Amino acid sequence: MAKGNYKDSTRKTRYKALVKTNTDTKVAVAADEKRKRAELLDIIEDLFRDGNKSITADKLRAFLHIMVKSVQNSSDDTISLDANSVGSGLPTSRPSTRGLLWNDRGTVKVS
Repeated sequence: MAKGNYKDSTRKTRYKALVKTNTDTKVAVAADEKRKRAELLDIIEDLFRDGNKSITADKLRAFLHIMVKSVQNSSDDTISLDANSVGSGLPTSRPSTRGLLWNDRGTVKVS
């Protein structure tokens, strides 16, 4: 299969028609659900080892779920921090410089 022109407006319109828009605004993904590039490449090799004979919709769906969860997307990722998750190295009083993290009795804040 040849690589397609993904900037082509006809192709973009067709793809948008195939995939409905989801109304979810925020998604929380646990760290143990994310994979590094090397792991994703290994998954591809394992899932599709026998070529087209072993490609199934379930395998493709599983891989796509893992891949999407592994992508950093700051537009809809939820981020939660607490003093325990970032370590005990944070100052316990508000820094005078704006934008720095500090620990306010167990709650991480930004100065």
